[in-house]
Amino acid sequence: MPLQRLPNWIQLGAFLLALNAGMVNVLGLFTVLHQSVSHMTGNVSMLAMSLLEWQPEHFIYLSLVILCFVIGSFYSGLILGNSNVAFGRHYGFPLSLVATFLFLTWLLLPYFPRYGLLWACGAMGVQNAMVSHYKGAIIRTTHLSGVLTDIGLTLGYKARGLKIENRRIFLHLLIFIGFFVGGLIASLLYPSLKLQTFLIPASLSLIMSMAYWVVYFRSSFNSNSD
Repeated sequence: MPLQRLPNWIQLGAFLLALNAGMVNVLGLFTVLHQSVSHMTGNVSMLAMSLLEWQPEHFIYLSLVILCFVIGSFYSGLILGNSNVAFGRHYGFPLSLVATFLFLTWLLLPYFPRYGLLWACGAMGVQNAMVSHYKGAIIRTTHLSGVLTDIGLTLGYKARGLKIENRRIFLHLLIFIGFFVGGLIASLLYPSLKLQTFLIPASLSLIMSMAYWVVYFRSSFNSNSD
């Protein structure tokens, strides 16, 4: 199904979610073992290496990182029941869960640095599973492999003379820019704020949750009034 129209709330939401993930991933890289928390590809590769080189402590930790990401995705699926983007779904719940997990990350990291970060992995699992598709467009907000692939693929179609949807490219560019800007923000603030920087994506997630509920209930009230 063609995109045809890309609602403003989807554009803004995709950008802010990617911004959030960009911050969290950079903060993960700054903290324990330079750990990626928003995508698991590298972690699975390191898991295989730790098994081959038999580093049991590292192997167990990486297994927990991957497991927590999966558990986060499980929660998202349990709450929403569908990953296709639709305004009526209760996105405020998983966004609040992301905020809570990131707050717990901030709370626990000073005392349990390795395992406190597992909450951030869970948060990114929740966020990544929240939205996957919108009218045929694949949307992932916590990593860029699919985004960059889709941009290159679409540009290849255009070079071949095929008809493409500019809105699809625009959506993926928004996600790319958001993730990149989020990484810049975290990189700039971490040297001065240290672990307090985790409170920024936690706050952003909470603000997005509250904003969604306000718009959702206002829209529902107006519909009932009509």
